[in-house]
Amino acid sequence: MRAFVFCCFLAILLIGCKKKEKYAPPYFDTSNANIEQVGNSQENEMGSGDIVAVPFIESGGVKYIEVELNRTFTVRMILDSGCFGALISVAEAQHLYAKGVLTDEDFVGKSKSMIADGSIVENMVVNLREVIIGGKIICPNVQATVSSNALAPLLLGNEVLNRTASYTVDNQNKTIKFKLN
Repeated sequence: MRAFVFCCFLAILLIGCKKKEKYAPPYFDTSNANIEQVGNSQENEMGSGDIVAVPFIESGGVKYIEVELNRTFTVRMILDSGCFGALISVAEAQHLYAKGVLTDEDFVGKSKSMIADGSIVENMVVNLREVIIGGKIICPNVQATVSSNALAPLLLGNEVLNRTASYTVDNQNKTIKFKLN
């Protein structure tokens, strides 16, 4: 039954992607935009406050950081400050659903977004109950857009990045330094 519901939801999503309607930016509820640090803190050039340094891997000019989803599945996501929220592919969503990382309750609806060519697409939205960055920073209730493109990269954008006071990229030490307060 779960698989049937999921397949129906995906079919509705894919059919809806063909519609062209006036663009309205997706809604983001900031009521759960809190963050909890796990691990050590430090004070450095970013001023006073808790700093968490998360290592990144760079490939082809793109920075990947390790992210754990719902305390059960670890992925590498692209750090993308140009992305509104978090993005996963439909293939990744299906895989996470099959593994039990996403459940029926995690599917929260649809959103419309403008892609690089200017067209508007309708996508499924899921709630990632916890996104844990580098094993140290816990972000509850992250809304992620599910791209109908099965090859879409996993993006970690401003829906998570804006939950921190600031962040800097340390290319020499290959870390992203998040200031938490």
